[in-house]
Amino acid sequence: MQYLGGKSRISKQISEVINEIPRWKVKNSKTDSTDNDEHMFRESNLTFVSLFCGSCSVESKLTGFTKKILNDKHEYLIELLNGVKDGYELPENISVEDYKYIREHKNEDKVLSGFVGFGCSFGGKWFGGYAKNKTGTNYAAQSKRSLLKDMATLMDAEFTCKDYHDVELPKDCVVYADPPYNGTTGYGKEKFDSEEFWNYMRTISKEHIVFISEQNAPGDFVAIWSKPFTRTLDVNKDNQFKVTEKLFVHKDNLKYINRD
Repeated sequence: MQYLGGKSRISKQISEVINEIPRWKVKNSKTDSTDNDEHMFRESNLTFVSLFCGSCSVESKLTGFTKKILNDKHEYLIELLNGVKDGYELPENISVEDYKYIREHKNEDKVLSGFVGFGCSFGGKWFGGYAKNKTGTNYAAQSKRSLLKDMATLMDAEFTCKDYHDVELPKDCVVYADPPYNGTTGYGKEKFDSEEFWNYMRTISKEHIVFISEQNAPGDFVAIWSKPFTRTLDVNKDNQFKVTEKLFVHKDNLKYINRD
């Protein structure tokens, strides 16, 4: 599904890195050690928690986790994901008139509003303008197909709508955070506090393995993967620029990455 800041083009590569953690856990589950760090993440159950799940393009490709808790602060997005999980039938056609009406009556059907607000908007920006192009792409049908494909592996996931600070983290879980880019706004007019975010990442990295998708990070976080790609900001594709997406972990979590 179209989603601003989504990781659909690089979701496979990111998921492959995260998927190594449960494999390492199983491989080392019978190793004897008195080192507390060596005993972390060896329980028979391993929970994955996403703090900013978005359209779940990364989350849908994760394997080996007993439980998935997927969170996002956007109310309509979580209504959409829970709606699909409960069998809501998404439309395959949304006209300009439909789009405008739903935009002005968001609370009549929050599941539909979540789908149209992202999946039928240019660039996946929340009601950022009706998506259309010269080739006549049916964005509603396209978004429906991609969302249902991703959701097929997430029907047993728990979807929550909370601030990322308030998401409960089970003992020794694996956490993935894909926050709004530094210097940008969140879903409303409030600017995302990146300094506060990184401080929280430091705190939870003491007890959990934490992966962060960002372009840059403070010095005590290490990039373990990177991928350059092009972003487009307007419908005419006149405003394109290249960025390098990276996957960071706190330096103290490096012991759990690429274990033999």
